[in-house]
Amino acid sequence: MRLLTGVLCLSLGASIAVGTAGESKADEKPENYLTRQFTFVVPYGPGGLTDARGRAFQPVLEEILGVPVVVQNISGAGALVGINYTFSRPSDGTHIVTASGSDGPHAHSVLSDSNLAWEWEDWTPVGEYARSVLGFVALRGGDWDSLEEMIEHVRENPGEVTLASIGPGRADDLYMLEFMQASDTLGKWNWVTYSGSGAIQTDLLSGDIDVGYLGVSRADMLDHPNFVVLAQGIKESEVPDDWEFPWPTVEAVVGQELGLIGASYAAIFVKADTDPDRVEFLKWAFEEAATHPEFIRIRNEFGEPALWNDGETARERLTEMHELLKEYKPLLQEHGQQ
Repeated sequence: MRLLTGVLCLSLGASIAVGTAGESKADEKPENYLTRQFTFVVPYGPGGLTDARGRAFQPVLEEILGVPVVVQNISGAGALVGINYTFSRPSDGTHIVTASGSDGPHAHSVLSDSNLAWEWEDWTPVGEYARSVLGFVALRGGDWDSLEEMIEHVRENPGEVTLASIGPGRADDLYMLEFMQASDTLGKWNWVTYSGSGAIQTDLLSGDIDVGYLGVSRADMLDHPNFVVLAQGIKESEVPDDWEFPWPTVEAVVGQELGLIGASYAAIFVKADTDPDRVEFLKWAFEEAATHPEFIRIRNEFGEPALWNDGETARERLTEMHELLKEYKPLLQEHGQQ
């Protein structure tokens, strides 16, 4: 498992230690510039995984910031609409946007067909607060017991199996193409895209699709009454020793190491031209929130333990992904959505 500096992983039992750490940082608190509403932009609709993460922050941030915190859902284009909205707001530190390794500014700046008003360098990661793993999910009790069986069927019966991912325009597009290439199924799936995981789950239940690639790293997916996880998209080399999710990795299924498919992290972004002192305050405030006992409790109840990776660690990881997406983009240009 790769070790990163600036990483703080938290469990429910760490709340006492968190409280002590918070007291020791009290004297280091930067000046709070906020005098009015603070807006936390969630680039997906209400009720989804990203929305749940944003709303977990809301009560804790209000306590820390001392102003009302509004969670604003602005969905569309795989998070791009919400990101564009945040960029259109003044660079005064009153608006941030959350996104993941699949759909953050680092990804859309490479994959978007739109003429964007910004580049990856125009954003500053405040920090990362959740590990996010996607995986192949099918209907429990359905036709498929394993991803291996499904792959074999697709090879022999092209076009019969419908695969759904979130997109287009997210890194998921390239994840799917890399997986198809590695499993010798490129061009053999009926591949469709959806705006979010909720719609994929609905159509899994109705039988309109056979398998979806969506978020699986939460406790309710361990024994979900409706869905079964066939494989999870975390690298074999990055599976933590205490990882509670027992499903095979996609790498294990295809029998090779993959460049793109892997765990990503939910992150907070602010415009890079925001006053540096205000950015430092946001970094302090979000670390305080992510290490707050109440936030940890909420995240543990949801089944997605809290963590905190500092802004520099986040930038290093996301810039590495940014470069990797540029390397793999010709695959998308060559094959498109198969």
